[in-house]
Amino acid sequence: MRAAEASFLGSQTNRIDAKGRIAVPADFRRALDLKSFNGFFCIPSLEGAFLDCGGTDYITSLKASISALDPFDPDRRALEVTILGRAKAISLDSEGRFVLPEPFRQHAMLEDKAFFIGIGDTFQIWRAQEAEDTVENQTERARAALMRLKNPSHHANGGGV
Repeated sequence: MRAAEASFLGSQTNRIDAKGRIAVPADFRRALDLKSFNGFFCIPSLEGAFLDCGGTDYITSLKASISALDPFDPDRRALEVTILGRAKAISLDSEGRFVLPEPFRQHAMLEDKAFFIGIGDTFQIWRAQEAEDTVENQTERARAALMRLKNPSHHANGGGV
């Protein structure tokens, strides 16, 4: 788990310029370890039309999780192919901008704006037009989950006291 100052927090919408460049939010650049790699890693999400992204620790963690599976498990092979096989190292220019490969832009349906949302150890890139609806849809579920965080014993006992 990342320390608070190295976490990806908050959200921001950035324009995609005519050359297809997008600027990583400054707070996210500070959270990346740009000394070891001047960029981030990006994977088309298996959960929806967005991109899962993070620093070198993100890829290291994914590799370790997948490697924990039996080497002959077909699920391991599926994860290696669809996650590690599609992961891309995305380099930043001197102004913190990057260009996504076209298949990544198509997967996330990115057009003129990209919405960055920090989720702690990683961040996601969404199509800006859908991001607001997605965040709103998650809010109700988050309210219910917050209740479980506030009173975990209540839910662990099947709802009784």
